[in-house]
Amino acid sequence: MKTARLLVLIGMIIGIISLTSLNFSDETHSGPGFDLNWEEERAVELIVAHLEEKQARIPDEEFREVARTMYDSSRRYAVDYRLVLAVMDAESNFRHDVVSDAGAIGIMQVKSIVAREFSREVGIPYERDVLSCPHANVRFGVYYLSWLSRHYDNDYAVLFAYNVGFTRARQSMQRSSEPKTWFTRKVMEEYERNRSRLPGI
Repeated sequence: MKTARLLVLIGMIIGIISLTSLNFSDETHSGPGFDLNWEEERAVELIVAHLEEKQARIPDEEFREVARTMYDSSRRYAVDYRLVLAVMDAESNFRHDVVSDAGAIGIMQVKSIVAREFSREVGIPYERDVLSCPHANVRFGVYYLSWLSRHYDNDYAVLFAYNVGFTRARQSMQRSSEPKTWFTRKVMEEYERNRSRLPGI
């Protein structure tokens, strides 16, 4: 009799362990949370691969984190990361340490006036060298693209304003203009290539 009870007790314990393991497995490997994390990691890896292919001049220890910053900022500000990559290509050739004659800084060639203007919205305090940090540079650049998209109706106009500055763009074109400059054509051509090679998010 005691043996029978012991066997029943052992069976119950085994059953509980099996159910617990099954539930743990389900929570770990399925469901919306897992799918989202997997998609995020896949997107970041694709961005890393693209930056490596383009021989981006970013400190090795920051390479992956810059890719994640780009992914997170693109999602937060609703800007296609493939467009961001195209802007980087045209603006700086993926060099984080370049400064233009006009004073544009870093991988997205952001000017200090943009960083000062949008410091609060981006959540990064403005300091003299803030745009030298590739993470801050990307966040300011992506936010600026998002901000410009609220003022213009198409990508060509947004890119033109990004390149020449909002004030100059406002003086030279209407909201619905489609300026086909060397810069806007280059970015849009690269954007189309990126869209054919990289998935949207």
